[in-house]
Amino acid sequence: MVHDHDLTFYSYGVDHQECLAHVLRYLKDSIDNESDRTWNKEIRSLVQEMIHFRKGSQPPQKPNLKKVSEFEKRYQKILETVRKEYGNNLANNYYKDGYNLFLRMEKYMQNHLLFLHNSRVPATNNEAEWLLRNYKRKQAQAVTFRSFESIDYLCQCMSMLALMRLEEPANIFDRVSRIFG
Repeated sequence: MVHDHDLTFYSYGVDHQECLAHVLRYLKDSIDNESDRTWNKEIRSLVQEMIHFRKGSQPPQKPNLKKVSEFEKRYQKILETVRKEYGNNLANNYYKDGYNLFLRMEKYMQNHLLFLHNSRVPATNNEAEWLLRNYKRKQAQAVTFRSFESIDYLCQCMSMLALMRLEEPANIFDRVSRIFG
């Protein structure tokens, strides 16, 4: 399960990947609000490097344990830097989000790096959010669903269309025409 650190999701299943697109956004916010810190720039760069490394290993294969171990050591080293930076200069009352992000990245390290260990796990939930955005847009256009069943029908149709686009993007019109034809 890939999510943006909603703690209730940790009650379901065993393997969780924190959405790194959200983490990158939070790190950017920390950089903007805590420009005197170095850790946020370093770990943001590392997270981007890890995502690019994973994307570069297409098709997905067994993890390169040596490279994954190297990433983990660098991650932990940056966490040590954070402890020193906040140990010497605590987070101020105005902006505590950077410090809270550090605590979360430390406590849930395995959930930030799961995508490196399991090639079937994506680093972000962007695709799900992109697909959900269409539904939200429809809902905002004064569409009223009278039951959960009609929402389910819409989601099933959108899922089929998304799958058809992945399988044969050039023939989507023909495939939909055959279904309704």
